[in-house]
Amino acid sequence: MTLNHKGSAEGTPAKRASMSLTSVQADLLKCLRSAVGRQPSLRIVYCTAWLGYLPFGLYHWVEVGGRDISNSFPSDWAFDWERTDLDRLEEARFLVKLCELQNSEDELETRVTYELP
Repeated sequence: MTLNHKGSAEGTPAKRASMSLTSVQADLLKCLRSAVGRQPSLRIVYCTAWLGYLPFGLYHWVEVGGRDISNSFPSDWAFDWERTDLDRLEEARFLVKLCELQNSEDELETRVTYELP
């Protein structure tokens, strides 16, 4: 699916980047826009944390307004998305990375803040 910067399937504005997104990336973008649409800020935060014991490993989620919205992702792909999907949305200029923080004592604990332009 090819989307323009505003998420429309129509033609892309000349000054905006356009890329072919996977269906998961397109759905993820819709979920992010929907969640942000209810908040005063357009910021989302991608978080990771090591749960510290097996069989559980690295856990990741997305927060909007300090609330985890990952559980609202559709069940048919809720476990199929990765950080690379957010990277792809950033490359396509659907997201702008504002900062990336990594815990100096735990390299698996990260927070990446994005904004929807």
